[in-house]
Amino acid sequence: MLHTARRLLGRIGLRLLLVNLLVVLVPVAGLEFARLYERQLLGALERDMRHQAILVRRMLETAQREGAPFDALAHQEVLRLAAMDTRTRVRVFLRDGAVVLDSHRDGAPEGPEPLVPSLLPVGAEVAPGSLTSGRYRATAGDFSAQWSDAHDEPWPPLTERTEVRRALTGERASFTRIRERSPEVLLFVAEPVFEDRRVVAVVYVVRSTQPVLLELYRIRRGLISVLSIAIAFTVLVSLALGWTISRPLARLSRAAQRIARGDRDAPVPIVGSGEIRDLSESFAQMTRELDGRLRYISDFAADVAHEFKSPLTSIRGAAELLGEGAAEDPTARQRFLRNIELDVERLDRLVSRLLELSRIEASQEPKVVRDIAALVADVARRASTPDHEVKVSSEGTEPLLAAVRETDLVTALLNLCDNAVRFSPVGADVAVHVSGTSEMICVAVRDQGPGVPAAHRDRIFDRFFTTDAERDGTGLGLAIASAVAQAHGGTLTLDPAAEEPAPGESGTSAGACFRLTLARKPGS
Repeated sequence: MLHTARRLLGRIGLRLLLVNLLVVLVPVAGLEFARLYERQLLGALERDMRHQAILVRRMLETAQREGAPFDALAHQEVLRLAAMDTRTRVRVFLRDGAVVLDSHRDGAPEGPEPLVPSLLPVGAEVAPGSLTSGRYRATAGDFSAQWSDAHDEPWPPLTERTEVRRALTGERASFTRIRERSPEVLLFVAEPVFEDRRVVAVVYVVRSTQPVLLELYRIRRGLISVLSIAIAFTVLVSLALGWTISRPLARLSRAAQRIARGDRDAPVPIVGSGEIRDLSESFAQMTRELDGRLRYISDFAADVAHEFKSPLTSIRGAAELLGEGAAEDPTARQRFLRNIELDVERLDRLVSRLLELSRIEASQEPKVVRDIAALVADVARRASTPDHEVKVSSEGTEPLLAAVRETDLVTALLNLCDNAVRFSPVGADVAVHVSGTSEMICVAVRDQGPGVPAAHRDRIFDRFFTTDAERDGTGLGLAIASAVAQAHGGTLTLDPAAEEPAPGESGTSAGACFRLTLARKPGS
């Protein structure tokens, strides 16, 4: 059954159901409290009957000590009034069983309503046997009264009853019996009356516990009805919640399983509302990013294989020629060995750049706040050569602060400066200008080289793309700088306006200008 519920609701729905049921079952403690309350009421009822019997006993004993003549009529009136107020029957009988006083001698006295008025019509609805001996014994376990299981037999005469025999020996006693012809429980209390330390009579008090039991039975029945409705409502609500939560999650789970099996085109459903819909959209976004990352890795592997293939093919060709006899010619041998050396150097540069790109893309270096103008000035000193000076200018005097991964940003700036130096003619300077707005910081690196041909401008940021292989470029410098810019919430772009000829210099390029933007630290 648990497996079926889990299959229909899912684990979340099942947990919702269990938690809600636990909350609803808290009122079950009320049933136990009702049982405790019943014991206390019945115990209080027995104590009240004992006090009533003691009052009658003291009345009789006081009259005997004072030597007053026995006034049966006066005592009878006192018993009648006591019975009328408490709805009990009080009798006084001698050792031989002769009844001398009885509150009900002239019939049950008319008085106020019973203990619990609302129980009179309810009593007619109680099925015979609903107050069985076993049930009552469970509820009356804290009583001092003894229990009679022989309720189907005629009750014994007064002097032969257990509680009366104990009272005749001078001991207070109580007993509980069930009336034969109705589901009514009676409580008997016997109180001995002494004269010169000798028992001469017994005060016998009888009271029905049915009003108390029936009222508590009605309360229990109401609690059970309310509890049953609450449990049914909770189950329905839990089923509805479990269905509305588990069903969209199950659809997401199936989509995730299809993607895990390699179906990258499996659609991710946008389901539910609220947090479930947010989860669906986040999952779809994550799937798109993972798919893009997989395509990037696939393209990256293909590009690496292509770039490695040319030098490896060249090395293998030179080695084969040397093995076929070219090594015997000193000039040919030197040329082939030089070619192998150059190809190995190119492979080494490629591997170094690839490791650098991989490190930047997976960088976990914490960001620190730096003055970008000061950082660029330090990079410019490192990038300057005897033939080319990298000059830095900036706007204003306020520091341009940004939260950056310093190592990565320095690498990107060095790549841009080295690229500008490599393409500039001997003796030409490289200009770096740092400017800022309220939200962004821009670093513009301008060289005095031939510029970027219009046909190549859309590809210059692609991995391994280079416009001049003879300059020992790997085609990864701009790709690395672009990755750093994106990691800092910025961009790396080629300024098309810088490619236009200067006024009065028709046909002459002004060089290439790359702009690296970074997110500025708020308030700086």
